[in-house]
Amino acid sequence: MAQGGLDDGAVLRIEALTKVLESGGARFELQVPSLTFRRGRFYALVGRSGSGKSSMLDLLAMVSSPTTVGAYSLVSDGETLDLAAIVRRGDDREISRVRLRNFGYILQSGGLFSFLTVRENLELPFMLAGRQPDQEATRRLIELVDMSAQLDKKPSDLSGGQRQRVSILRALTLGPQIVLADEPTAAVDENLAATIVGELKRLAQSRGVTVIMVSHDLDLVRSFADEIITLRPETVGPQSSRTVVRQGVAA
Repeated sequence: MAQGGLDDGAVLRIEALTKVLESGGARFELQVPSLTFRRGRFYALVGRSGSGKSSMLDLLAMVSSPTTVGAYSLVSDGETLDLAAIVRRGDDREISRVRLRNFGYILQSGGLFSFLTVRENLELPFMLAGRQPDQEATRRLIELVDMSAQLDKKPSDLSGGQRQRVSILRALTLGPQIVLADEPTAAVDENLAATIVGELKRLAQSRGVTVIMVSHDLDLVRSFADEIITLRPETVGPQSSRTVVRQGVAA
């Protein structure tokens, strides 16, 4: 699994990756010439509907396997892992181990279990990892977003913004080095959306976490993102399209 080390500060690197999706005679190809993600930075993946944002996030989360790839590397506990090889082998146990240790996931809907309290939702990742909840670490996270008074409430008793904050907290409970956020502001108003994105930015800065957030709203993320990664689809045939993923510094 070990490879040569990544660039200084880099936690995740992708080179020459493609993902081909075919359905009903239509063909879509996602092309990633080169991407590098570094510690403590906030990245926004921006593109219109159908540009491949969800496919890109699935690749980053090791939910799907690339069709072809030159390099797909992750630094974990001082070791450089070949994620492409792990996914290609279909080693579900190893994939789960790498995910739990390194990635936190914030779903668009929040993804909270309605029958559990906030406290129980936050303890769930520890149970899945076979670990005892870290009460002190959880307390510090809760204070970070002022949710101490909501711990014994069910998700249905919370506002949309509060539910999304709990989802953010749950993604952080196991101390991941990378947080993937799938349109976490889609179901909230403009002011709250800016607050949530601001919290993700502060998270990256204060805790040294790499945040990768999918958004269709460039105006929302432009002032927060350290870098913007654009997904631009184009038609290449009657039933064929492709998106090239480009990494650049936010203006």
